[in-house]
Amino acid sequence: MSTGKAILLSLAAWALLVLSFPPLPLGPGALVFLAPWFYVLRTASKRTALLSSYLGAFLFNAASLYWLYHVGNVAPPALIFSGLFLGVAFLSLFTLLCAWVFVKIRDRFGEVPLIFLFSFFWAGIEVLRSKGDISFPWLSLGLVFGDNLGLMQAFTLFGVFGCSALIIASNMCLVTAILKKKRRFTLIPVIIAACLYIGGYGAIIYEDNTTKDKAVEDAITVAVVQPSIHQASKWSRKYYDSVMTQTWNLFQTLDPGEVSLILFPETAIPDYMGTRTKEYEFLEDYAAENNTAIVIGALNKVRNPEQEQKKKYNVYNSAFLFGSDYLAAEYRKRHLVPFSEKVPFDNILPVVNYVDLGGANFSPGDSLSIWQPGNFSPLICYEAIYGSILREAKRKGAKFIANITNDGWFMRSTAPYQHLNLVRAHAVENGIGVVRAANTGISAFIEPSGRIIERTELFEQKIIVRSISQETRFTFYSVFGDYIELILFVFSLSMIISVLFFRNRLKK
Repeated sequence: MSTGKAILLSLAAWALLVLSFPPLPLGPGALVFLAPWFYVLRTASKRTALLSSYLGAFLFNAASLYWLYHVGNVAPPALIFSGLFLGVAFLSLFTLLCAWVFVKIRDRFGEVPLIFLFSFFWAGIEVLRSKGDISFPWLSLGLVFGDNLGLMQAFTLFGVFGCSALIIASNMCLVTAILKKKRRFTLIPVIIAACLYIGGYGAIIYEDNTTKDKAVEDAITVAVVQPSIHQASKWSRKYYDSVMTQTWNLFQTLDPGEVSLILFPETAIPDYMGTRTKEYEFLEDYAAENNTAIVIGALNKVRNPEQEQKKKYNVYNSAFLFGSDYLAAEYRKRHLVPFSEKVPFDNILPVVNYVDLGGANFSPGDSLSIWQPGNFSPLICYEAIYGSILREAKRKGAKFIANITNDGWFMRSTAPYQHLNLVRAHAVENGIGVVRAANTGISAFIEPSGRIIERTELFEQKIIVRSISQETRFTFYSVFGDYIELILFVFSLSMIISVLFFRNRLKK
């Protein structure tokens, strides 16, 4: 195969995959869209296969994550665009690694063993990409199922990473059918899609029929406040009063009535809570007078007790709880966004603390919280895209997740929809409901099944009020997901080591 043809096939495959991630509509097509890329991996020379794979992955990541450039509106554009290029280049290395392993093992195994080995290897690499200080599980293949209620029920069994393995296997089966003239393999993508659709919708219908007559005595009423503050003015000192006026004016339209919990977005108070005694006292009094609880995002600054540290203060991205029947509490975001909120590896390489990359240099929190009313766990923004964190919360007794976030950075782009899709997928995976309060949208009430019972639109000033049950849902993956991901992770590392060993032995 010529290099030009290989590159065109790879670019076409990865371009089609871009259209598969919500809110774009071609999710089920991912079961076959990567077939041209696998055709290249099977037939092209090793060098051509690797080059075309990297270019295809670069196109995919750039087209899917283009919205990162919007951060340039509130940061130095040169820094943002160079960071975007480096980020896309880095993420594309994971696909290059997968392609390298594939071309090393493609002639060593039969068709069926190769399909199984590489599918699990791919899933393990996605697990690897979700770990550590520079983790970014944003574009896992399994997320393409996240816009279809039936298909996403597969997350309860296989998780997002397991569904990625199914997608890889489906595409490889189609290529095997073409190259080896094994027609029965062409049925595999159809069979996978049919099983996921029928099984998923069957599970939804069964659950609806068995729970529709049950009383929801444990349900609580939650109000979500979406003030829709433009990011360009949100952190400006001169606009602070107008920002808070817009937020409070919307809030005053709420009839607290039977509302048990009110959620404001991440950094709804764009300042240090300790310096805003007026706002603190107002929220405390409101909660007491209306017999309700309030969760609101703000920053917090605490003097660093370790005098030898470079930082005089630890700064936290926090959620604050105000309630009439219990003490005020603070939850500090534990999983910080790399480069934006935290310089990666600063605890391993202290010297990087002296490098200013334009980020906020937050400190991470150290514990998960379970708050009342309703036994919910607050998670801030980025944290809710990690299934392991939702599993931890559920195991500690959380009945639902209160996710406060601010997607205002990304304007009117696909980013808020992708973010919602990630949160929704992991809610289904772990069988736990989510109430999401976003500054500019998309705020939503998500049931443990993944059904969205109410949501807002982007840049809509609105308060939505719904009841949410404290009934969680048993899922296989919420019990065994950590073990499955560990096995996939170890399997992928073992394959990489094995390939390196065989390569060195061949050189001898």
